[in-house]
Amino acid sequence: MKTLSKLICILILAIALNPCASTAQNINLKNDSAHLLLDTVLSFTKHNSLYRNKVDWKKVEDSVRLTATNAITVKDVIPSVKLLYKLLGDHHGFITYGNKSYGWRGNDKSIDPATHQVLLKKIKTKYTLMPQMLEKGYGYLLVPDNNPTHQGDVNKIARQIQDSLIKLEPQKLKGLIIDLRLNPGGDMWAMIGGLITLFEPGKLGAFVFPVTNSEEAWGIKNNMVYDGIDTAYIPKQPAKSIYNLKVVVLIGPYTRSSGEATAISFKSRKNTWFIGENSGGYTTSNNSFQFTNEIGFFLATSVEADRNGHVYLDNVQPDQEIIGGDDFEDLKKDKKVIAGLKWLKGK
Repeated sequence: MKTLSKLICILILAIALNPCASTAQNINLKNDSAHLLLDTVLSFTKHNSLYRNKVDWKKVEDSVRLTATNAITVKDVIPSVKLLYKLLGDHHGFITYGNKSYGWRGNDKSIDPATHQVLLKKIKTKYTLMPQMLEKGYGYLLVPDNNPTHQGDVNKIARQIQDSLIKLEPQKLKGLIIDLRLNPGGDMWAMIGGLITLFEPGKLGAFVFPVTNSEEAWGIKNNMVYDGIDTAYIPKQPAKSIYNLKVVVLIGPYTRSSGEATAISFKSRKNTWFIGENSGGYTTSNNSFQFTNEIGFFLATSVEADRNGHVYLDNVQPDQEIIGGDDFEDLKKDKKVIAGLKWLKGK
């Protein structure tokens, strides 16, 4: 998704749907807040879901409302919202309540515990930005997920990434490995902003809306990151561009959501090579609204494409596939890093 914290504020209307549209719509929930939440969720979904034209909306709505017949509180509506995601086939959307998130993950691909033992173990531990020199002239930067929750966090995260890159003295590098294997998402603008010097000005990707046959491009112009007509990030002190530097991008099954959007931004970049495994398959972008301070609703509304218009319906694929072989404790033994260095040194 674009971000976990960028919420679209909408006016909550007491009558969001036509109550005469179906028999199931006439069901009165036992709590006005629960009723309003369900109405608002269904209305927002009907008009914005990426999958809204691929389902029988009447059947979807009737099924969701029937499951909420006995709902008394807003929490009681959550199972109905989870059903909504399932009926749509939306495995990226989710609803937040009480510091927890609820969704449907039916499309998630299983990760083999034997092949990915190191990856599974590492993703459950604490990991941070990690700049490292692999050998003279060749750097490595692990860019993890992030979770901006307060005003100014996006700028802070972007600066941390920029500072980590500066530690590698990029002007002196012959090549760089960007590791997104431990990046299941967060705010893409913070990540692209942090890596802005690696990109030549111009379009980097786009959110594509198939139903309306439209798109919202993102990219770099005038030393800032843009999203459509909006400015998504402006670096405090723009550094010298290094967009001709050879770059290897490492991806895998835990490269997801905004991690995938960041990876897509590198697709079709000159002097760039992707190594690893197919990404996690969250290449849709979520839009959202905040119902209350406790409840936020997130919905897949578009799919992502690279600068050349290639749409990533399922996942991001590597140019060179290497299954397993991860070693985050000793990068000299990491098969993907070894392959990355070999490519960077090649002509």
